[in-house]
Amino acid sequence: MMTAVPKAKAKKAKKAGGVKKTAKEGVKRKGTKDMGKKATTKKTTTKEVIRIKDVSELVDYCKQQFGRKPFKGAAIDFHPKKPAYVYIPDDNSVTKVDTQKLLDFLKERSVRSVLVDALNKKKAPVLAELCDAGIEVYVLRRPAYIKYMREEFERHGIKVPKSDRFDATLLAFTPPKKWALVDARFLKAWEAMIDWRNAEMNYRVLLQRDKTNKSEGTKVIEKDEELRRIREMIQAKLEKVKQLLEEIQSLEAKLFVRKVKMIYAEIDFDEDFEEFGIKDDDIAQAYYCEAFLEAMNCDSIAGYLMKSGIGVTGNPPAKQRKKPFIHDGALNRALVQLTLKVHRLDPHRDEDRKKVKPKARKLAEKIWKRARKIKKKIEGGRVGEALGPAPLEERV
Repeated sequence: MMTAVPKAKAKKAKKAGGVKKTAKEGVKRKGTKDMGKKATTKKTTTKEVIRIKDVSELVDYCKQQFGRKPFKGAAIDFHPKKPAYVYIPDDNSVTKVDTQKLLDFLKERSVRSVLVDALNKKKAPVLAELCDAGIEVYVLRRPAYIKYMREEFERHGIKVPKSDRFDATLLAFTPPKKWALVDARFLKAWEAMIDWRNAEMNYRVLLQRDKTNKSEGTKVIEKDEELRRIREMIQAKLEKVKQLLEEIQSLEAKLFVRKVKMIYAEIDFDEDFEEFGIKDDDIAQAYYCEAFLEAMNCDSIAGYLMKSGIGVTGNPPAKQRKKPFIHDGALNRALVQLTLKVHRLDPHRDEDRKKVKPKARKLAEKIWKRARKIKKKIEGGRVGEALGPAPLEERV
């Protein structure tokens, strides 16, 4: 038999349960209120973003943020189709200038040195003209550095809008170690190198596309005679195109090497070709000239190896990096292809593939040392010397 619970005890238990319940509800409500207060506090303490409106404001923030003086000269932001934007720190102004009138514009303002964001094939003759007129031309080694500066500003709550005049202003505040001094001879040789690279890439793309699209297994024989005839004609034409592009590649290689020899007449390139065993290989000679020209503008061997992506240094080591190191793919390819030709390596064999990188590194070191010796010999004084010390020297 079940014993009956006294009424008094039942009432007490009910009351106790009711009190507990209300206590829990009270805690919940209190917590909700506190959360609401915290949420509102977070909203009110959010960092305000400052949006840059004019060049003078950006200049002040650049001086505060980076602690650097602007480039002493003119910072030029080039475009393939639009006029150039020129920032002159002395006037603290950005001017839109037609590329053909750039030299006259700089002469009017007594500018003796310019800094450009990147080399451009269309603008190379204009830059060579500036060099011939006695104006020093510096090129930003890493065009992506301007993007990095924008990101740095954003981390501090400053928004720099993407525009040409702001790009030209930011360019003036890039660090001096990111600049490379070029001359008219280098610019002419660089222009020829781009023509060679384009021809080589066109041939390589066609070969890769042909290899990728080639069907495996038994070929389906067309039953219709007309379809078969058209397909055969297409294949024959493609073979002709491949042959033509191969010939163009070889001719562009000869033209490029010939131009480099003429521009740097005091250098005996044939001696180098003999030493590396590429005297009769036009393509290998073109790869060597590519690597040589790129080495001319690298002040240190570590910088050259990093640029090529062959000898990546730094902390953390290359294997531990989350993001891959950004390097010059064209230079990397030139050095790798030259290594394969010099050492007669087969990239499809595992044994040879392991040898490519260490041998390419040694080859790159030799080319850089050779380029530095030559650069010291051919530099017979800086351009614009009569106008005073160069911007880099002033900073040192």
